[in-house]
Amino acid sequence: MNVLLTGGAGLLGMALRPLLAARGHRVTATDVTDYGRGDRDLAVLPLDDRAGFEALVARDGIEAIIHCGAISGPMLFKGQPVEIVQVNIDGTAMLLDLARIAGMRRFVFCSSISVYGDVGPARITEATPLRPTSVYGATKVAGEQLIRGFAAEYGLSGVALRIARVYGPYRRANCHLGNLVRDALAGRPTEIPCDPAFPYHYVYADDVAEAMIAALEVPTLPDFEYNVGTGVAHTMPEIAAIARGALPGADPRLVPGADDVPDRQTEFDVAKIARELGWRARFDLAAGLADHRRHVEAGAAA
Repeated sequence: MNVLLTGGAGLLGMALRPLLAARGHRVTATDVTDYGRGDRDLAVLPLDDRAGFEALVARDGIEAIIHCGAISGPMLFKGQPVEIVQVNIDGTAMLLDLARIAGMRRFVFCSSISVYGDVGPARITEATPLRPTSVYGATKVAGEQLIRGFAAEYGLSGVALRIARVYGPYRRANCHLGNLVRDALAGRPTEIPCDPAFPYHYVYADDVAEAMIAALEVPTLPDFEYNVGTGVAHTMPEIAAIARGALPGADPRLVPGADDVPDRQTEFDVAKIARELGWRARFDLAAGLADHRRHVEAGAAA
């Protein structure tokens, strides 16, 4: 399949590109920057350049879109809600319209666990009410609803993946796990402000990439939204213990504080995607941290 991948220079895009190619797909990757890599296989194109995307779709005979390009978390663009809306909602609507006009086979959207907001001790399934606590989370809700609208009105086959906290070698935004990997390699301690009882739902970038491929390739989509994660929550003391075992030299030091995204989400149910799309995470936290370290050591990282 000829696939247009937005966010192709980012955390998920860099994991997706080789996996899509290995599956026999032809990838047209775009992003707003190549981060100085001299990436010849990347089209540098902002999401507000409709004419540029129209040209790529026509040139490469695009049959599907995987949309990872976005302002990628509530901790980014603080105090700039209009910019977040323009990129995350307007950009998604434009791409959906291109998919509609071209009669594409599939549209896969990177949504987020942030759509649920502060749920507390309740078990989160795809039926849990959406109550985002940030403009970022609200834009992901809007993207999901646009997919449903384009499906109902135009018959477009689209799906949204509600992804837990992603970590991996190409993450640039603040991430405690990335800090642990880099600090362990540098032989320095990692100070982590936290509430020791706060639950974290982390998922490795390669696992998310495989979930997106499953959503791309399934012949018929049973539903519109799926949770993506390991299904296992860890507190920061648990994460620190796992890091000490998985990363030689890791020295996490926990201090009182709060997370950048304080939504409390205790149990994140991922049974539906396993049942309907056949996807399960392959990397537990220890394996993901070790693989992350291998990438950094090899220079295949942000």
